[in-house]
Amino acid sequence: MESALELSEYWCPRKECKDYGKRGEGNIIIKEKFGRDNRYLLKCRTCKHCFSETRGTAFFGLHSTREEVLIVLAMLPEKGSIRGLSRATNHSTNTISYWIKVAGEHCREVNDYYLNDLKLGKVQVDEIWSYIKKRKKSEI
Repeated sequence: MESALELSEYWCPRKECKDYGKRGEGNIIIKEKFGRDNRYLLKCRTCKHCFSETRGTAFFGLHSTREEVLIVLAMLPEKGSIRGLSRATNHSTNTISYWIKVAGEHCREVNDYYLNDLKLGKVQVDEIWSYIKKRKKSEI
């Protein structure tokens, strides 16, 4: 099966597997494609566990394509409301609200993972914001 998917970026998510968390070990293979946008179902050769390519992402379990979700979420600041976005995209307000909730939860998880135990003081946080503000001005 030919693939544009870079398998070396994936690892077995099953904690009981001896290859859990190890990238590029050659143990992850493509089992099949599924869903509307032909997502890959991956399989660990070591423990035979199957998992979706979107596992661990904000797109896991969604029935819409990645592109569709990204386009709709990117339009939210432009439309300014979920109802306006619903009218513009022909998606229900419940669907859009759910996508926003999932994206927000995923962002929180990523922030918690990467920004854990930084122990920054007030001066350090102020310096970071000063840098960000200067950078935004220089990009304009």
